[in-house]
Amino acid sequence: MNLDIIRNGDVEPTEIEDLREAVGWERCEGTYASILKRHYTYYTVRAQDGSLIGYVSVLSDGISDAFLLDLMVHPSAQRTHIGMRLVERAIQDMKDAGVRCIQVTFNEDLQEFYAKCGFHIFGGGIIDFKKMDWNAGRQPGHPGDGERPRR
Repeated sequence: MNLDIIRNGDVEPTEIEDLREAVGWERCEGTYASILKRHYTYYTVRAQDGSLIGYVSVLSDGISDAFLLDLMVHPSAQRTHIGMRLVERAIQDMKDAGVRCIQVTFNEDLQEFYAKCGFHIFGGGIIDFKKMDWNAGRQPGHPGDGERPRR
Protein backbone atom coordinates (compact mmCIF):
# COMPACT_ATOMS: atom_id res chain seq x y z
CA MET A 1 0.00 0.00 0.00
CA ASN A 2 1.71 3.18 -1.21
CA LEU A 3 -0.59 6.07 -0.36
CA ASP A 4 0.38 9.73 -0.41
CA ILE A 5 0.80 11.71 2.79
CA ILE A 6 -0.63 15.20 2.32
CA ARG A 7 0.38 18.10 4.55
CA ASN A 8 -2.45 20.49 5.41
CA GLY A 9 -4.66 19.04 2.71
CA ASP A 10 -8.41 19.44 2.49
CA VAL A 11 -10.09 17.56 5.31
CA GLU A 12 -13.44 18.02 6.99
CA PRO A 13 -13.53 18.00 10.79
CA THR A 14 -16.25 15.34 10.66
CA GLU A 15 -13.90 13.04 8.72
CA ILE A 16 -11.41 13.19 11.59
CA GLU A 17 -14.21 12.60 14.09
CA ASP A 18 -15.29 9.55 12.05
CA LEU A 19 -11.71 8.26 12.06
CA ARG A 20 -11.51 8.75 15.84
CA GLU A 21 -14.65 6.67 16.19
CA ALA A 22 -13.30 3.97 13.85
CA VAL A 23 -10.15 3.55 15.98
CA GLY A 24 -12.25 3.31 19.15
CA TRP A 25 -11.80 6.83 20.52
CA GLU A 26 -14.57 9.25 21.41
CA ARG A 27 -15.53 11.51 18.48
CA CYS A 28 -14.79 14.86 20.18
CA GLU A 29 -17.67 16.28 18.21
CA GLY A 30 -17.12 19.85 17.06
CA THR A 31 -13.51 20.30 18.23
CA TYR A 32 -11.56 19.67 15.04
CA ALA A 33 -12.68 22.84 13.27
CA SER A 34 -10.66 24.76 15.90
CA ILE A 35 -7.83 22.23 16.07
CA LEU A 36 -7.21 22.43 12.32
CA LYS A 37 -6.88 26.23 12.58
CA ARG A 38 -4.69 26.30 15.69
CA HIS A 39 -2.20 23.49 15.24
CA TYR A 40 1.08 24.08 13.44
CA THR A 41 0.39 21.48 10.78
CA TYR A 42 -1.40 18.20 10.13
CA TYR A 43 -1.04 15.25 7.77
CA THR A 44 -3.63 13.04 6.11
CA VAL A 45 -3.66 9.82 4.14
CA ARG A 46 -6.61 8.78 1.99
CA ALA A 47 -7.62 5.42 0.59
CA GLN A 48 -8.11 4.94 -3.15
CA ASP A 49 -11.82 5.73 -2.68
CA GLY A 50 -10.95 9.09 -1.05
CA SER A 51 -11.86 8.14 2.52
CA LEU A 52 -9.61 9.36 5.33
CA ILE A 53 -7.54 6.46 6.68
CA GLY A 54 -4.64 8.25 8.39
CA TYR A 55 -4.15 11.45 10.37
CA VAL A 56 -1.66 13.08 12.71
CA SER A 57 -1.44 16.64 13.97
CA VAL A 58 1.51 18.72 15.21
CA LEU A 59 1.20 21.42 17.83
CA SER A 60 4.31 23.62 17.83
CA ASP A 61 5.77 27.05 18.42
CA GLY A 62 7.77 26.45 15.22
CA ILE A 63 11.06 27.03 17.03
CA SER A 64 11.89 24.81 19.96
CA ASP A 65 9.07 22.36 20.69
CA ALA A 66 6.58 20.25 18.79
CA PHE A 67 4.06 17.72 20.01
CA LEU A 68 2.62 14.92 17.90
CA LEU A 69 -1.07 14.52 18.57
CA ASP A 70 -3.90 12.25 17.49
CA LEU A 71 -2.03 9.71 15.37
CA MET A 72 -4.78 7.55 13.89
CA VAL A 73 -4.89 4.87 11.24
CA HIS A 74 -8.19 3.29 10.24
CA PRO A 75 -8.39 -0.35 11.41
CA SER A 76 -8.68 -1.50 7.78
CA ALA A 77 -5.28 0.06 7.03
CA GLN A 78 -3.39 -0.73 10.22
CA ARG A 79 -0.17 -2.78 10.03
CA THR A 80 0.63 -1.26 6.62
CA HIS A 81 3.21 1.24 7.93
CA ILE A 82 0.93 4.24 7.39
CA GLY A 83 1.28 5.27 11.03
CA MET A 84 5.07 5.06 10.91
CA ARG A 85 5.17 6.97 7.63
CA LEU A 86 2.96 9.73 9.10
CA VAL A 87 5.22 10.07 12.15
CA GLU A 88 8.42 10.02 10.07
CA ARG A 89 7.05 12.70 7.72
CA ALA A 90 6.05 14.94 10.63
CA ILE A 91 9.45 14.47 12.28
CA GLN A 92 11.34 15.26 9.07
CA ASP A 93 9.27 18.37 8.41
CA MET A 94 9.82 19.62 11.97
CA LYS A 95 13.56 18.94 11.66
CA ASP A 96 13.65 20.79 8.33
CA ALA A 97 11.81 23.73 9.95
CA GLY A 98 14.46 23.94 12.67
CA VAL A 99 12.26 22.73 15.53
CA ARG A 100 14.58 21.35 18.20
CA CYS A 101 12.43 18.90 20.17
CA ILE A 102 9.49 16.68 19.24
CA GLN A 103 7.45 15.01 21.95
CA VAL A 104 4.62 12.53 22.06
CA THR A 105 2.54 10.92 24.78
CA PHE A 106 1.14 7.45 24.30
CA ASN A 107 -0.23 4.40 26.03
CA GLU A 108 2.31 1.84 27.20
CA ASP A 109 1.32 -0.64 24.49
CA LEU A 110 2.63 1.81 21.85
CA GLN A 111 6.09 2.18 23.39
CA GLU A 112 7.74 -0.18 20.90
CA PHE A 113 6.11 1.61 17.95
CA TYR A 114 7.36 5.05 19.02
CA ALA A 115 10.82 3.68 19.84
CA LYS A 116 10.99 2.33 16.27
CA CYS A 117 10.06 5.83 15.07
CA GLY A 118 13.18 7.13 16.84
CA PHE A 119 11.76 8.51 20.07
CA HIS A 120 13.82 8.23 23.25
CA ILE A 121 11.44 6.62 25.73
CA PHE A 122 11.44 7.81 29.34
CA GLY A 123 8.93 8.33 32.14
CA GLY A 124 6.55 11.22 32.38
CA GLY A 125 3.21 12.20 33.78
CA ILE A 126 -0.09 13.58 32.60
CA ILE A 127 -3.16 15.21 34.10
CA ASP A 128 -6.23 14.40 32.02
CA PHE A 129 -9.03 16.53 33.46
CA LYS A 130 -11.66 14.66 31.46
CA LYS A 131 -10.69 11.17 32.63
CA MET A 132 -9.31 11.63 36.12
CA ASP A 133 -9.78 13.51 39.36
CA TRP A 134 -6.75 15.77 39.75
CA ASN A 135 -7.11 15.87 43.53
CA ALA A 136 -7.44 12.09 43.96
CA GLY A 137 -3.72 11.30 43.81
CA ARG A 138 -2.39 14.43 45.46
CA GLN A 139 -1.08 14.47 49.00
CA PRO A 140 -1.86 17.26 51.49
CA GLY A 141 0.91 19.75 52.10
CA HIS A 142 2.13 19.79 48.50
CA PRO A 143 2.21 22.96 46.40
CA GLY A 144 -1.05 23.66 44.64
CA ASP A 145 -3.42 22.56 47.41
CA GLY A 146 -3.60 26.01 48.96
CA GLU A 147 -0.86 25.36 51.49
CA ARG A 148 2.62 26.80 51.31
CA PRO A 149 5.39 24.31 50.67
CA ARG A 150 7.35 23.37 53.77
CA ARG A 151 11.03 24.26 53.80
